This record gives sequence, C-alpha cells and structure tokens, in this order.
Amino acid sequence: MRSGRCALFVVVAIAGITVGCSQSSPPISVSLTPGTSVATDQGETVAISATVSNATSNPGVTWSLNGPGTISATSGSSITYTPPTTTISGPQQVTVTAASVLDPSKSAALQITVNPYLQIPSQNLASGTVGAAYSQTIQLAGGTAPFLWSVYNGPIPTGWKVGGAVPDGLTLNGNTGVISGTPSGGGTWYFEATVTDAAGATAVNGFLSVQINSIAPPGNSVPFLNSTLVPTAIAPGSPDSSLNVSGVGFISGATINFNNAPLATTFVDGEHLSAVLPAAAVATAGTATVTVMNPAPGGGGSNGVYFQIGVPSAGVSFANASNSPLPIPEAWSVAVADFNEDGKVDLAIPGNVRVYVMLGNGDGTFAPAPGSPVSVPSPPYDDFASPYTGTAFAVGDFDHSGHLGLAAGLFNNLSAAILFGNGDGTFGYSDTLAFTQGMPATSLMAADFNRDGNLDLFSLGGINGATPVTLLGYGNGAFNGVTPTSEIIGSTSAAGDFNNDGYLDVTIDGTNILLGNGDGSFRQGPSVSPKGPVIVSDFNGDGNLDLAVGNGQANVAILLGDGAGHFTLARVAHFGRNAASGDGPCRFQ
Repeated sequence: MRSGRCALFVVVAIAGITVGCSQSSPPISVSLTPGTSVATDQGETVAISATVSNATSNPGVTWSLNGPGTISATSGSSITYTPPTTTISGPQQVTVTAASVLDPSKSAALQITVNPYLQIPSQNLASGTVGAAYSQTIQLAGGTAPFLWSVYNGPIPTGWKVGGAVPDGLTLNGNTGVISGTPSGGGTWYFEATVTDAAGATAVNGFLSVQINSIAPPGNSVPFLNSTLVPTAIAPGSPDSSLNVSGVGFISGATINFNNAPLATTFVDGEHLSAVLPAAAVATAGTATVTVMNPAPGGGGSNGVYFQIGVPSAGVSFANASNSPLPIPEAWSVAVADFNEDGKVDLAIPGNVRVYVMLGNGDGTFAPAPGSPVSVPSPPYDDFASPYTGTAFAVGDFDHSGHLGLAAGLFNNLSAAILFGNGDGTFGYSDTLAFTQGMPATSLMAADFNRDGNLDLFSLGGINGATPVTLLGYGNGAFNGVTPTSEIIGSTSAAGDFNNDGYLDVTIDGTNILLGNGDGSFRQGPSVSPKGPVIVSDFNGDGNLDLAVGNGQANVAILLGDGAGHFTLARVAHFGRNAASGDGPCRFQ
C-alpha cells in the first residue's frame, strides 16, 4: 500500500510540473548598445542600437529623449544622438530610452554625459630657467577623458621636429599634457599641441610657447665687419701689404681671416684691426672673403666682406655665365656665402617654401648642392605652406658650429626658419622657428646686437602697420623677442655703428636711423631723406659710415655720416639707360 501511494504521488507531481511549463513564456527584455552609460562631446555623435528579446511577433521599439540634443531615425532599431550645437559651459545629462512596442513597460535607458567642445584655450605657459626643474600642464577645456596629447604631426620636411618642439631638455607627457624636465638652452620655443579625447574629438592650438631664460654669462661678442676695407682691392702679384678693417665688437685676440686663413693681426681698438696681407695670398687674380674672428667664449666669425684681387680697369662690363640664368623657380632674393667652405662663392635663393642652394665652381657657374632645394618648415603657425619664403634672408652661424647657416623669412607664418649649416652645402633644422612678434618677415639681418656672443635677428615687415623687432639669439637656433620699436614702414635694413659708440645701429630704407643701446633695443635717431634701398659704407674715407640710398627713380643719393649719427646729402647719381647699347651711363649733381 505505501509503495502504491508513493508511485501515485510521483506521477501527479510530474504531471503538475509539465502542465505549468506549457502555460508560461520568457519575459520581454530590452537592451541597448553601447550599454547603460556613455560620455561624449559637443560636435560628436553617439550611435545607439536596441535589441528586444522574447518579442517574436513585434520586436520593435519606440524611442524617447530627455535632455538637450536630438535623436534621428526613431522608427528603426538604431538611432543617432546628436548633442546640442549651442555651446554649454559644463557637462549636461541626457537620457535616451527605448521601450518595447509589444510591451511598453519593458524598456532600457542610456545615460549620456555631454561635455563641452574639446579645446585648448589660448594661454601663456609659465617661463622656465636653464638648469631649473620645470613642470607645467597645458590647460584644456571640455572633452571626455582620457586624453592623448602630442605635438602636431603635420606636413614637414625630413629632420624637422614635428610642428615645432618643446624646449630642449623638456618632454610632453602624452597622457597628462604635462611639459616637464630640466631645460638645457635659453630661448622661446613655439609649438602646436594636439589632444584627442575618448569621444574621438581632436583639438589643436598652434600658438603655444615656452620661454626659457638663460643664466649663462655673456660671452665675447660676435664681431661685425663694415664693408669698407683698406685697401678695397689689390693687384695680383703685389708684395706683402697691410689690410685694415673696421667694424664693431672687436676684442684683443681677434684675427682677420682671408679665405678662412688667419692673418697676423694687430688689435687697434674695438672697431679697428690691422693685418699683414702676405704676397702669397694675392699671387693670382680672384675674389677673397674677409672675416674677423673673435675668440671664445662666445665670439666666432663676423659677416664676410669681399676683397678683389685684380688688375684695375677703366670700364666695367658683364656677360652671362655659361649656365646663366639659373633655373630657379619663383626666386625672390639671393644670399651669397661660401656654404661648402671650398673658397668659392655659393648662392642660396629662396623660392616657394624652399631654399635652392647652388654651389659655385669658381668660374661663374653653379651646380645644385646635395639635397637642394631645402624644404622650409611651415607649421606650427598657419598649418599651410606660405605662398613664398619671401625676400627675408640672412646668413650667419646661429649654432656656433663654425659653419654658415640661414634664417629664411616665412611671410604667412610671421616667423623665420633657422637652418644650420653643415659646412658642405647641406643644412639641418633648428627645432623651433623664430617668431617675429606677429609681423610678417620681409627683411632679416643677422648681427650680435646685445653683444653676448650669439647672433640675433633684426626683422622688418615692410607693410603698413609693421613694427621692426629684434630677436635675441641664444646660440641654439632659439630666440627671445625684444619690445618692438615704434611703427616704422620699410622694406630694407642695414647695420653699422653710425655714432661711433661701439653699439650697432640700424637704418631702415635709409630714412630711419635707429641708434642701438647695446642690449638689442634701439632709440630713434635723426631723420634722413631720401628713402629707398640702402647700403652702408665709408664712401669718402673719413672713418665714418655713409649711406647710399636708391629711391627707385633712376638715382642714388650719397649721404655722408659725421660719426654722430647724422647724415648730409652729398650728391645724387642719376642713371639713364641707352636702349640700343644696354649701357647705363650716370651723372652726378
């Protein structure tokens, strides 16, 4: 009996279970992708899709939005959420809900945090000092963490540090935006920072900079050599003779170099040197380069002045060399120097964001240097190639390598690119541009205006509203700007000590005289007339610098200096052109 009741009980229990299962089904559920919460930025969208389970007869959903922004294509199972376009000041919370059409009580919600537009605000990063630990975070507004930082990686020439660089000795942490380390060189570095956030947004700021102050004591000044040599030329085969030079910044121990060979030099004073020019140096006809070399620390070589070794001639005529004109597209100006140090004059010609380097063969013909044309970097300022490199061009040893380099003005970028010479006609790049303080560079001049042993740059804009600026160099291709001089419109500049105080002065188009203070700044000097392209030399041999100014009207004015910064019009040379012969006779008044 017991066993029969037990068997009956088991059968009933099983039957009960079977019946219950046949009368129920799994509940409807709704899920969303990308989940229950997500963050995004203004300007970025969020793709959302809904999945409905256990609703075989009608798996559709209805969509709703609570908060700012919009949703699109709400009739399907996938939509796109677009944040509001009106700028928000802080994070906003938005809820997107999908409910089952079959059972509206079954739904899923996605919480979206909308962050303000990602941007790198305009900012001035704190200055640092050489040898002192530095740490600064680039400020950021909006966006969705985490962030990925970098220095702009744009279309740049090989060898250039992308988009500029942070100062030497510092690094940018790609995860935090912190610039840190111990700076090793003075100057201001300009760079373009890029940040990308978790929402895929990218922000760029191309006007970031860090100024590093140097604590290095000034070195011996870089000498500046006037164009007037005494004598100005010599006949080949002449016996030993004296060569006298004048300029600014000469020190005891300075030597006169003749085609890079030092001569036995006598120091007269800070503006005069004398040397023995041996007969062997002038045995054959040619053109020599004369420079002055100051000893270290600092110091280095001056600008070059050309000295002719030739027989006097009553007339002058010219003829095209065998490969002239040179096939240089979009040429704007030319710089002359011995870039490969073979004793033959070479050319550097700026074109369309390129520099064409042509090595001289010594017979008036030229051949492209290896790697020519040299690309000139455009970032970080306008992110586009300047329409032309421009007429701004200066030659100098900007990194104390003993080799001549170049400063090439970039009109659109309001800056100059610094190219370091390698001594073989090829060039490397500084890791920062020389920012010309918001003015386009149409004229550049290299000299040691603050007498610290490093070459500086004097930049002229040449357009209305342009302000001349001086950029003080640190011997590493980096510069700091000096407070600009008052607005002066001009297109050419030249340097010399016009008032004989031992400091370099500047003339702009001949008519504006700026007297140097010896620290890179200038004060307004006497006014001069006429106005035009200017050359500085001692034309009357009295030991004071004079000016030759062309006014663009077929004449050149000669203005004689008095050694106190004043100039007096001496005469005007009027030039005429004979169309038949091609001659250019002139007369004086």
